[in-house]
Amino acid sequence: MVNADSFAADGPAQAVLNKVAAAVAASELQLAFQLADAEITQGKIHPTLFSARALWLEQQQRFPEALLDFQRARAFLPRDVALLNAIGLCLMRLYRLGEAIEVFDEAIQLDPTYAPSYHRKGIVLGMTGDLDGAQRVHERALVLFPRNVQALSCLASVLARKSDFGKARDYAARALRLDPAQGTAIAALAMADNADGDFVSAEHRVRPLLDKSDLSARGRASAWGILGDALDGQNKTGEAFAAYSAENAELEQYHAARFAGRIRIRQFATSLATQFEQIDSSGWRVPAIARAVAGAAAEHVFLLGFFRSGTTLLEQVLQSHPDVVTLEERDVLAPAAERYLTSRDGVAALMELSGHELTEARADYWQRVGKLGLDVSGKVMVDKNPLNTLKLPLIAKLFPKARIILALRDPRDVVLSCFRRHFEINAAMYELLTLEGAASTYDAVMRLAEVVRAKLPLTVHEHRYEHLVDNFEEAIGAICHFIGVSFRSGMIEFHLTAKTQDIRSPSAPQVRRSLYREGIAQWRRYAAQLEPVRPLLAPWVEHFGYPAK
Repeated sequence: MVNADSFAADGPAQAVLNKVAAAVAASELQLAFQLADAEITQGKIHPTLFSARALWLEQQQRFPEALLDFQRARAFLPRDVALLNAIGLCLMRLYRLGEAIEVFDEAIQLDPTYAPSYHRKGIVLGMTGDLDGAQRVHERALVLFPRNVQALSCLASVLARKSDFGKARDYAARALRLDPAQGTAIAALAMADNADGDFVSAEHRVRPLLDKSDLSARGRASAWGILGDALDGQNKTGEAFAAYSAENAELEQYHAARFAGRIRIRQFATSLATQFEQIDSSGWRVPAIARAVAGAAAEHVFLLGFFRSGTTLLEQVLQSHPDVVTLEERDVLAPAAERYLTSRDGVAALMELSGHELTEARADYWQRVGKLGLDVSGKVMVDKNPLNTLKLPLIAKLFPKARIILALRDPRDVVLSCFRRHFEINAAMYELLTLEGAASTYDAVMRLAEVVRAKLPLTVHEHRYEHLVDNFEEAIGAICHFIGVSFRSGMIEFHLTAKTQDIRSPSAPQVRRSLYREGIAQWRRYAAQLEPVRPLLAPWVEHFGYPAK
């Protein structure tokens, strides 16, 4: 660690530092950058120089370079909470969210009274989908600084995402009394208007936001999405689709650098399907399962399918059963999938997997489940993750006795919903930002599922979202029988339990409602817009027995 006094003798003259500091204070960041950069180029070191240069780099969205300079400044001032916040914000913008949370936690530990650390941690938690955590830290920020307009606005947004629209309106109103132009608060009110069915009001609130020149890319994308929902509610489907397209175009451009050069999910699924089409499945070894041990689950179930196929709804229904515990979209199979599914050599090794290596792979899975704090002893454990469809070969090898629920929904509704719903962007969600991307990813994933089901021994129950909505008792009764629990009539009240859960899914607002039919055949309203992907989806519509029109 560098002592804060050690740079004084060889550092820049105080007069230069004063000029740099004055330029920063006057928000003349380009001038501050030029002065600081000239000194650093001459070999001078000082935290003021590194911080000033970083601020301009950050303004230019050159976040990796800004992060490096903020970290250089912090080497001299390790307990500087403002520098920690600057580092955390850079990490957030680079989507290194776990690291950002750690940095804000460190800042909070150093100064528990500094409200911005809590507020900014809340933003990052919201980006991870941890809305309960985000709410808690925003509330803490407001205890420390009740007039923090950013914290008020972000809390309103979080509460709107949690469907707590009454409180969302209250916090938004408090923020707007302090700053009538606060865009996040206005957007939260528009979300509440949409939820209340006041779509015209939502449209009138959100349209002016799109004219703001200082609106961030994420903010602009959110505004387009809220406008799309408002227009959809007015049955202006052409305009709504254009708004959703604008939202996704903003997000695609904003996140392009994060995913440049990565293997796409559709490429991965297509490659894996091709490999399994060519294998001789007679050589597939069916591994033995060790005798049950104390603390083990009574039954092991994988709930998978594709995004927006009703997996979250079904998970919440099953979770309302006292004999069921669920694992919501925690990818505990990821390490094994990386090892055995990402190359031809890995797939060949999976074919032959047995003995000690197989036992270790299974143990690793259960250890990861255990670290999440789930008590699965004697329960039916449901591992819900739509992307586990890509891991069906791994599931077949590691857990040959596991039961698999394949969630289905009309492919046209699935793709439309994927395109127009508002996800936090990760590698999977990035695939869905174009209509063609959503449709081709669906096609590739479902093709893989069909190939693997034809080749490998799997115990699968097909569950249809539409059947659940139209005949709850019959659909859930069949699943209960499949997984070995008794049907309970009270399961239809799943939404009461869901309201108390931290559901990290874009489907959370829907599953906190009782059953409704509005999600069925939505595609018909957007048939013209879906026409470009009809050739990709039509075979699946026919395969799964949905009506062509």
